[in-house]
Amino acid sequence: MSVGRSVALATRRYAAKPSLLPSGAGRPLCILCRSTTLRLPLSQPGLALSRPLLRPLHTSLKLGKERYNPHVDLGRFQTGGKRKYNLWKLETYREAYHENPGQFFVWALMVGLSAALLAWGAAWVYYTIIIRTHKYPDEVAAHLRQALWAQHKGDMKECIESYQRAILATEVVGMDPLSDEVTGLKIWYGELAEKAKVYDKAVAYLEKVRKEMLEMIEQRAEELGTVGKLRGMKRVIGVAVKIGDILQKDSGKEVEAEKVLEWSVAETLRMQQLQLGLKEGEEQPWKDEEFAAVLENMASFYEKRNNFEYATTLYLKAADIFKSPSCHLVVLMNNVGACNMQRPLPASEPMDRATQLEAAKKWLVRALDISGGIQKPVRTEECDTGCVVALHNIGEIEEQLGRLDEAKLKYSEAESLSWSVQYLDGYQNAGFALQRIQEKQAGTYDKRKAQEAEEKRKKEEQKLTPGGLPAITFGKR
Repeated sequence: MSVGRSVALATRRYAAKPSLLPSGAGRPLCILCRSTTLRLPLSQPGLALSRPLLRPLHTSLKLGKERYNPHVDLGRFQTGGKRKYNLWKLETYREAYHENPGQFFVWALMVGLSAALLAWGAAWVYYTIIIRTHKYPDEVAAHLRQALWAQHKGDMKECIESYQRAILATEVVGMDPLSDEVTGLKIWYGELAEKAKVYDKAVAYLEKVRKEMLEMIEQRAEELGTVGKLRGMKRVIGVAVKIGDILQKDSGKEVEAEKVLEWSVAETLRMQQLQLGLKEGEEQPWKDEEFAAVLENMASFYEKRNNFEYATTLYLKAADIFKSPSCHLVVLMNNVGACNMQRPLPASEPMDRATQLEAAKKWLVRALDISGGIQKPVRTEECDTGCVVALHNIGEIEEQLGRLDEAKLKYSEAESLSWSVQYLDGYQNAGFALQRIQEKQAGTYDKRKAQEAEEKRKKEEQKLTPGGLPAITFGKR
């Protein structure tokens, strides 16, 4: 007979024979476990019971003298209730760690990784989507968010269509076509075509935007006033600079790029004179850095095409705009010195090469002097990188003049400063220059260059035929 059946029969026997119950009891006895529990009638509250009958259930289950885990309070498990966890208490995590350290470590690692991924996703959404759309009305922001998300997924077709709907929505809600928000949206749309390397369409669209903005500024001249015109022309010139940058990437469009950049420089100088005529206390839409940036962009264009005279003039013009020393002025002085170093001397020039290099060195020393006078919080990383480049350029001048010891000293200073400011490019270039100086002092530099030229010539010869083998010729039979 099974144990369950025996318990059931015993229960029926007790229930059927009340005489088996203790005297004074009003309810049948229920056997629960190793200890028994008795329910008393309400008519006899003073009935005395033996101590074993009042013993709690858990005391009949004797525990060992040594607990398995002294950090866990076992009392909560013996009350018969469900265990409760309070995640806001440190005790809960301490108990979990002592119960199973390995499992606790895996759990903590997964929670940490999940929190890091969640924080990264929230930061990406905030800086990529929310920041770029919070200034727009809801009708425009909805399409703009779709465009940004499609751009992130790489769906350029959906991205372009969403940008088009966003631009149309700005007209529907009545946003100012000359506002920063609408102008920036149109420039973003042009940048999409640039990223897709459809330069012709990008230039055509931005040219259309530039002409429309110029017409609106002329039509609303009285409404805008001088300050409004300065603010509107600032956006138009920004579009023109963007057009020039795109044209430089398209081969064969250097002449068109030069015309657009020249127009932007001319208008910038005109706006500079117009802003100087404003009364004291009026809004100044243009900053000195913004005036200088347009001139510097044109100077960089000329420098890339080895037109160092025009580049030097524009760099100096940009430097004159700054009324007080700044870190960007250090960069401009360095650029002036670099242009003078690279400028070829015409036959009619009375200056020799050594004199030219000494003149360029003066501009570089001036850049170092300006940087030395700038202290924090005005001093930025641009000052440090500008000093590294200036020291390296001075080292090149000393090397060209044959003063190898002075050149080595300047290269060492550039390397040390690059290491301290964590400027990787400057550190690598200074290291290569120091190696070159050591080879020149040891007399092995020319030999190494000759070997490299010979190896390059052999590689070019090997490319003429497959596998580097000589061409096979067949004679007449």
